[in-house]
Amino acid sequence: MNRNWKRLSLTVGLGAALILTGCNAESSADGNATLIYSIWDQGQAAGMKAIADAFEEENPGIQVNVEVTPWDQYWTKLESGGQGESLPDIFWIHSSQFSNYSEGQMLMDISDLPNESDTLSMDDFPEELVQVYTTENGEILGVPKDYGNIGLWYNKTLFDEAGLDYPNDEWTWDDLLENAKALTDLENNIYGVLAPLIREEGYHNFIYQNGGHVLSEDKTTSGFREDETKEAVQWYADLSVEHGVSPTVGQFADNTNLTFFQSGRAAMGFFGSWMISQLAENEYTNEHVDVAPLPTGTQDAVIYNGLANSVSDFTDHPDQARKFLEFLSSEKAMIIQGEYGSAIPALNGTDESFLDAYPQFNTQIYLDQMDNAVIKPYSKFTARWEDAENQELIPVFEGKATVEEVSESIISRVEDVLESEQ
Repeated sequence: MNRNWKRLSLTVGLGAALILTGCNAESSADGNATLIYSIWDQGQAAGMKAIADAFEEENPGIQVNVEVTPWDQYWTKLESGGQGESLPDIFWIHSSQFSNYSEGQMLMDISDLPNESDTLSMDDFPEELVQVYTTENGEILGVPKDYGNIGLWYNKTLFDEAGLDYPNDEWTWDDLLENAKALTDLENNIYGVLAPLIREEGYHNFIYQNGGHVLSEDKTTSGFREDETKEAVQWYADLSVEHGVSPTVGQFADNTNLTFFQSGRAAMGFFGSWMISQLAENEYTNEHVDVAPLPTGTQDAVIYNGLANSVSDFTDHPDQARKFLEFLSSEKAMIIQGEYGSAIPALNGTDESFLDAYPQFNTQIYLDQMDNAVIKPYSKFTARWEDAENQELIPVFEGKATVEEVSESIISRVEDVLESEQ
């Protein structure tokens, strides 16, 4: 099969054509180059630019321009760049989107880089994250940049006013519900907990805490075949539908869970470590909130995930891009990332650098929870079955159906996607 045809066929119809700016980076025969490093989080821009500056000091002939594109536009622009073979030289990749680029042969195979490097070893990163960005053929197409998991954030002021103890590592689901009921004050538009229809920061955590799963280990069947999975999702949905301690799905359509929390209209919420910068930048949450571990079900569990840095297979200057990737994965760069509070560094032994970035919050819990962390469920076409799962659960979160009643449709749609991957 013609390689260019394969690239186009895998991306056709994915989005409107928007050309990535800066893709025609300059290069010269003497090894000098201007690289484009594309990211989607403005909150991490300062840290990424600091890393680029440190790299440029050690490599004066190579300039790195950090370009930030918001998440909603990032993938559309990247898809267009892939079609035109004009991707940024190096860019962030996410597990849910990885197959779009690995299948299309748009990412450079850097499997040989660890063998050539004096500093890079894939053994120094969480094994599950390494596997996320490694193909079935063993091609390494990205190096983990960071990791993140989910914490229970709480409003200290609302707890103090109610005379309640703060959440701690001994809390169970029952404790969460009991305190959410006590803290819900609908007359003043305050909810005890935020439980929107979302997966990674929401019900997927509770599935694993209840002994269920989202996908089978061989990625061929849906976890909604299991009672433990259905029970957990129903319990989570009932925080809104039955108990009224969370806003409804309609209310979340008008206000995000972050908006509720930052305006003091919720006592508790589930937020990933990547949200800390936004919580710190908001005047209210910076002063009034803190974070605790997730409550425990029949077992301790929390979803974790991480981004990777990947090199475009189209880059005009592969040697310089590989050199920058090697630096991004180094101890020096990882510590800069942590100290700037950009994200928790993925390199073993560097994650504690993140703790000092936000001394007002108990961010240590994110590091501690990795002992019970479960990798975010993924497969070749993750985004497709995630969308199907969410669509089928809407009636449950609207109170019009139960998880049991929609489980067969979830199973059918999810397993259709999984079968198409084979």
